[in-house]
Formats: sequence, C-alpha cells, structure tokens
Amino acid sequence: MRLKLLAALPALFAVPAVFAQTTGGEFTVGDIRIEGLQRISEGTVYNYLPVNIGDRVDQRRIEESLRALYGTGFFRDVELRRDGGTLVVAVRERPSIESFTITGNKDIKTEDLEKSLRDVGLARGKTFNQSTLDEVERFLTDQYYSRASTPSGSIPRSRSCPITASRSP
Repeated sequence: MRLKLLAALPALFAVPAVFAQTTGGEFTVGDIRIEGLQRISEGTVYNYLPVNIGDRVDQRRIEESLRALYGTGFFRDVELRRDGGTLVVAVRERPSIESFTITGNKDIKTEDLEKSLRDVGLARGKTFNQSTLDEVERFLTDQYYSRASTPSGSIPRSRSCPITASRSP
C-alpha cells in the first residue's frame, strides 16, 4: 500500500498544477466527460469521483478527486482538465490479467497456490499490479530456497519462480 502511494505522489503534484494553469481557478461543473476508458465502466468512475455536476471545483477538490481515482488502483494515469463548463476526466487504465501460468510447481499444491494468488488479486480479469506480482515472486522464491537447501547447505542455482502473467493492454 505504501509503495502505491509513493508511486502516485509525483502525479498527484504534477497534474493539479497543470489543471490550475489551464483552468483559471475554480469553476462550477456543468457537465463531466470521461475519456480513455476501455474495461472500466463510466459508472465506476462516477462512483469514485467526489465531484458532481453543479459542484464548485477548486484546487482542493481536484486534488481530492485525483487521490480518489488513483486510490482505486484501476488507473496508471489520471488527468483532470476544464473544457468550458465541463470537467474532463482523462484516464489510462492499468492492464488486466489475461492469463497466468504456474509451471515447475512441486512443493506447493497448485490449487492452494491458485487460491493464494486470487486472495492477493492475481487472477484472470483482475487489474494487473506489477508490484504485487513481484512480491509474490519474492515470497515464492524464498519459500523454494528455504525448502531446497542441499545437505551441504548450498542452494541450487536452478530454482526460479514458477509464475508468469500475461497482460492485456
């Protein structure tokens, strides 16, 4: 969670500055237009967006909106801009998991591994998060190394993480 927040900080500071420079300050939202959606529904964005038609929008509300939309984990990029009386929400979605393959698994039951992966959000159709996959890979690698030490105490060099994920754009 802390890594997600740190990764989003540059965007949280950069985008509001762009909004302030191009909008001329606060305004009343006459309409909301959402651009860039591929899999996520407009309704989902509206549910997380803390601004409605008729609201007065200022820098604080823009920052609040950015935090809310980035906080969903659905988007890799979010931009808010003004087009007349319309608040334009431009997003770039994170990729979703198209499939994943578990190979070379001997020590952990495949069903148990698949359930654990689903529990941490790695399942077909879920939003792909590279840091989650990296954490799972590190954990599994540690588990395999801890189980694979030889009588001499050395660790075989041929051990690798048994999971690969395919992403859809």
